[in-house]
Amino acid sequence: MKYLRSEMSIRVTFFIVVLFVFFVREYVTSGASEKVNDMAFLLLKSSTFVFGVIILFSIITTLVPCLAYRKSKIKPEVKFTYTGTNEVVCEVVCNKLPFPFMGTVKAGLTFDRRYDAQVVLKKLKHRQGYGRKNLTLPDIKNYDLDKVTLFFQDFFRMFSFKIKFSYKASITILPVSEDNVELSKISSTMDNDEIRTDTVHRKEGELLHFKHFEVSDDIRRIVWPVYAKTRELVIRTVEMHNMYASKIDMYVSFCNSYQNILEKTVSDSFLNSYKTDIWEVYKSLIKDNDVHFVPDQKSKTAVEYQNEVSAQISGMDWHSNNIEEYFGNSKASVACISSLISLHNIEKILDKFDTNTLVIFVSLKSSVGKISAKDVLREIFTIPEEKKINWKWMFSSNRRKVLNNENAVRSALISKNLNYIEL
Repeated sequence: MKYLRSEMSIRVTFFIVVLFVFFVREYVTSGASEKVNDMAFLLLKSSTFVFGVIILFSIITTLVPCLAYRKSKIKPEVKFTYTGTNEVVCEVVCNKLPFPFMGTVKAGLTFDRRYDAQVVLKKLKHRQGYGRKNLTLPDIKNYDLDKVTLFFQDFFRMFSFKIKFSYKASITILPVSEDNVELSKISSTMDNDEIRTDTVHRKEGELLHFKHFEVSDDIRRIVWPVYAKTRELVIRTVEMHNMYASKIDMYVSFCNSYQNILEKTVSDSFLNSYKTDIWEVYKSLIKDNDVHFVPDQKSKTAVEYQNEVSAQISGMDWHSNNIEEYFGNSKASVACISSLISLHNIEKILDKFDTNTLVIFVSLKSSVGKISAKDVLREIFTIPEEKKINWKWMFSSNRRKVLNNENAVRSALISKNLNYIEL
């Protein structure tokens, strides 16, 4: 129905009016009412004539501008502006655009051959059409604009003639951090004192300690309460600071062992949550460290964001590549994995981690959250403003299998005594 509505030039309004006229005509000509006289037939003929004139007027005033713009071969211009959130401002400009008399022109944008958005164009000076709209696309990813379609519609909304233009553009929906992740200080064994910073950073092991008093020490640092108990002169060591930032290699795996059996809506929903958590981890680490983000795949992002980590994360997707090769070449300071990695694959890489590796384990169960009866009733009888229940996940035949694997992976991390945090 959606395809037919977009492809057909005749809109539903036309069929509604035609059916109305048909039923009225049948009612009048059938003689169902004795009060019907010659005046009723005259009114019926007059209304039919007026309706025909309206149809002819709508077709001419809409089709002529459409054919004129098609002949001009002027391509619409589409611009995207990022607002810093998941919303993207879209602007459509059409030069020398003839508008239908008392009608409207809409620009239809098709992303990834799946998502459609319509922008209403307004008539400006010098026959220029301009439209602006905030686009809210559902997933954190890179979207390709495949096609732009101009719809010329008449005043009565009975006809819609279109012109299709192939288009090549892309936009990247970036993850938005809510600063919910606060990581503790990374072990100093991960430090690589190469990058000097403008501020000093406290290093692990530089807290105040005691040592025996020596001749060259400052007498003002003697701890007299300790001397009163032990009769030994001890002093506090000078607190040292490091003028170099910690250099951390952050590895993020998007391996998904259940990609073929997990519903796409569930998989996409968890992918959005996973990307958001990864971005929050990165934001927390770069506060006091120099973080080197090491992706496990080539990210597809918009040109203006190719050098930004947030865009690299957005361009990632689930895959089933060999996870052992990714973690096997070098030791990771921070390793991020999801609960969609099978226990078999996890066991291959656990030996690659040591006590100096911080493992970030993102749980699918935590992402979906606990669903109560109150949440179900709110979902059924109201329109929830925040998180909606993913019914496909709740009634998925593979739900128990995925959750059992998640519990097994969690147990494996605990048994190895690894330094890991679960999100």
